[in-house]
Amino acid sequence: MKFARFILKLFGWKLVNPLEGKMPAKAIIIAAPHTSWIDFPLAFIYYRALGVNAHFLIKKEAFIFPFAGLLKKLGGIPVNRFSKNTIVEDTVEYFKNNERFILTITPEGTRAAVKEWKSGYHRIGKAANVPVLIGFDDFKTKTVGIIQAFDLSDDFEKDTFEIMKFYKNMEGKHPEKFYLPDEIRNS
Repeated sequence: MKFARFILKLFGWKLVNPLEGKMPAKAIIIAAPHTSWIDFPLAFIYYRALGVNAHFLIKKEAFIFPFAGLLKKLGGIPVNRFSKNTIVEDTVEYFKNNERFILTITPEGTRAAVKEWKSGYHRIGKAANVPVLIGFDDFKTKTVGIIQAFDLSDDFEKDTFEIMKFYKNMEGKHPEKFYLPDEIRNS
């Protein structure tokens, strides 16, 4: 934990965690903006600074030699993006079968520019009945952290719009790739 905090500080990053000492045993952490490969190591070091072993969903194509073992050790869960699968149900099982399980999800689903967020974080959070924590990495202020917990309703679009508001003044490594609706950006 101390070494991870040292690394963040060494590179000029500030750490934010309003849940200090109150991190739930099971939760989904939304990771946004997700615009660069650097988001993963930054979040990984942040979680280590908190003493949290977070898991993440990653395309199964990444699980090739020599990376497969390392990805699993780091908390990676392979996802087949091209077949009809049961990723929501399978992920809910991870929550049910583990006493502690923190899952990081990037609702953008990719580092490329998108025009909407995917619903997986919401469907998994509702089905597993776990809190959703609003996580971020803001390259403009060099701050990484968790803003707060967010209680999900049954309305994905409404919840996502409300969550997106937290990111209004934040920038990813490549700000042009981070999607927020115009009514949020211009408010």
